[in-house]
Amino acid sequence: MKVLSSLLAVCFRCGLTIAAFLMAGSLAASAAHRTALTLQPDDVLPTGNEWVSLPDIRASDAALATFNVISMRERGLLQVNGDQGGPVLTPYFELDGKPLAFRNPSWELLEYWIPTAHLTVDGLDLTVTYCAPSGSRAAFLRLTASNHRAVPATVTLGLRANFGSLSRVTYVPVTLRGERTVGQAPWVSPGEVFSYITNDTHFAWSLIHPESTADITAPPLSAVPAVNASREATVAPGASAESLFILGVGIEEFSAAHNARALREQLERHGSEAILEQAAEWCRARTRTTGQPDLDTLMNRNFLFTELYAWGRSIDTEQLIGVTSRSPRYYVSAAYWDRDAMLWSFPAFLDIDHKAAEEALDYALSTQLRNAGTHSRFIDGIVLEDGFQLDQAVAPLVALSSYVRQTGDTAFLERHRDAVAFLRDRLLSRYDPQTGLYSSLQDPQDEFQILPFITSDNALTWRALLALSDLLAYLRDVAGAQQMKDRATQLRASILTRCVSSEAPGADGPIFASATDGKRFVFTEMPPGSLMKLATLGLVSEDDPVFDRTYRWLHSKNYKYSYADEPYGLPGSYRLLFTTSWSVADHLMLRAGHDKALKILLTSNWDGGIITEGVDAHSGRMDMQGRAFATAAGYVAHAICQSACTDRPQ
Repeated sequence: MKVLSSLLAVCFRCGLTIAAFLMAGSLAASAAHRTALTLQPDDVLPTGNEWVSLPDIRASDAALATFNVISMRERGLLQVNGDQGGPVLTPYFELDGKPLAFRNPSWELLEYWIPTAHLTVDGLDLTVTYCAPSGSRAAFLRLTASNHRAVPATVTLGLRANFGSLSRVTYVPVTLRGERTVGQAPWVSPGEVFSYITNDTHFAWSLIHPESTADITAPPLSAVPAVNASREATVAPGASAESLFILGVGIEEFSAAHNARALREQLERHGSEAILEQAAEWCRARTRTTGQPDLDTLMNRNFLFTELYAWGRSIDTEQLIGVTSRSPRYYVSAAYWDRDAMLWSFPAFLDIDHKAAEEALDYALSTQLRNAGTHSRFIDGIVLEDGFQLDQAVAPLVALSSYVRQTGDTAFLERHRDAVAFLRDRLLSRYDPQTGLYSSLQDPQDEFQILPFITSDNALTWRALLALSDLLAYLRDVAGAQQMKDRATQLRASILTRCVSSEAPGADGPIFASATDGKRFVFTEMPPGSLMKLATLGLVSEDDPVFDRTYRWLHSKNYKYSYADEPYGLPGSYRLLFTTSWSVADHLMLRAGHDKALKILLTSNWDGGIITEGVDAHSGRMDMQGRAFATAAGYVAHAICQSACTDRPQ
């Protein structure tokens, strides 16, 4: 205590407050976590926040290929593209007026999310950092040059920006037709604003560059609107220079410019290092640990990726929105699936961010409620791909029950009492009294299944009925709670009798079929709704003889898509001809499959460390079509944490 008193006295004489003293100690105690990445030249890094996504920072040169925002008006993403497939933002350096080649830098992540590129050229250490602080409708690039020469160096730190096109993205990019312009940012200097105009400004983005000057070019003098902003500095030996470039987004010119201005003012008041630390602290509060650095890196990158790429705020309504992915690299990006949002991404929210989980669940039980169970929807709830899917219909119920159980937030449940009744009635409408099972038109692979009763979907429905029982008990509906519990008991009995058959070729006894109509059976795997879930959901134990026999059959040569002899092989299907991320996550939760799943997780590079739809069973290389799969990232991160985390949620 005497030592602390003496230190406080010194702080008072220096003009510091107790709060500042304690804050300094706290920051020192929680040193920022930095992770070195091993990337290939054609890899990209994603970063961003709830407002703006920077999905494809090129590992080869730190250029940004595209960026996007969520637009409710457009029912998807608005994506800004560079000219003719080139990058929209390109940082660069010059020495004595001559270009320095910034090629194949090394990369590291601050708190698993904020990327920095490092390169040493001609005695200069050069860095490029991208950061989108939480809460800001803007992001910034920080370029630095440190002089390790014996003489001063005249260095230019610059950024080239261009507005090649604007695309609406729901599944695939569709180029919008309108006028693209660039001009001085209104009431903000130095800076420029890029506009997309139809009958009025449709969207705008800005580039603010304190201490830098810019050259503007626009048609007809150039092919596209463009800005080249730069700053020249004479850097003494042992000294460094820094330049900041702020990217802002808005629904028109003033908001785009002033959203960037607000971040510039924060940077001016606190300095870039402090803003980076604030952004890192936001990330740090949403990380967990397994005690294994390599597993922590994979888990935490994908925790953050699912929070910031499966969810985000619409720029024109400010509502939190759920999507498959905010990255155009995913082949069905920017649409809503109940299952993807509520069963894959949402459990990760409960692991790291209960407040965000509440808002996400509110979106599912309001905007998306009326078409719950329909294959896919636009972000405003309108049907995109029609077709009833049982797993989608029960997903919000399972998520809501998990949320209430973990948070004790019964007030939220009371506010959504009508949604519970709506979802219950929709589920019960699929009940078939002859078999005691529940029907679906499409299977968990989003494909038509001629046999209506899908085993894994019915196991999930069993879990949903138990969830309904718990929810109705919280709502003091004792009779309703008991009715749902009884239905769950009856359904389990029906699954164990109706969904089992001895007809599988090569099986040494009865196994679980994937689908049935009560007479015929389909013997396959459906990885998004794997038969492995019968054990992970608790319908049967892993030691159950029928489940054990099913497991062995799916992993044997008797099953065409078992990939049993491949080093990265787990059962796939006719639809998914590789080892899927869902299979990896499900096997991680089983004794029999845990070790191989862990090997696959840690050996594959995935998409530069971001979970994809799957990997090749032979090589471990990622499936190219399913890159940047934000909801599956949450599913895998949650499975890692469930099986290996040694801490408690913050």
